[in-house]
Amino acid sequence: MLTLYGYIRNVFLYRMNDRSCGDFMKVISMKFIFILTIIALAAVFFWSEDKGPACYQVSDEQARTFVKNDYLQRMKRWDNDVQLLGTEIPKITWEKIERSLTDVEDEKTLLVPFKAEGPEGKRMYYGMYHCEEGYVEYANN
Repeated sequence: MLTLYGYIRNVFLYRMNDRSCGDFMKVISMKFIFILTIIALAAVFFWSEDKGPACYQVSDEQARTFVKNDYLQRMKRWDNDVQLLGTEIPKITWEKIERSLTDVEDEKTLLVPFKAEGPEGKRMYYGMYHCEEGYVEYANN
């Protein structure tokens, strides 16, 4: 009974005697690379990634803490805002976080309004906290 190994060995030996071993190895390596590529793509697309908590599971205080930490990190790179406020670490005053009253479990983003005040001025911001993805977008007026 011929096994898979035996079959491959016989084909390989036949190819070596046929002096086209290089072509045979190219075909084998191309198939191997193709299979590895398919496996890698499947792993990337179907790998379960850890998501953050849903917005209905996040308390207002947790949302504010997340937004504050993110905001203070970004302030270091926002030169215009630093000049307007006169500091990299402004005083933050929080507004009320509005939550959906109908589809609480479908809520994907929390709007976290706050005011940043420094010695030179103040500015109103709206942090859009994407809970599951774990990032914040900002708008201001």
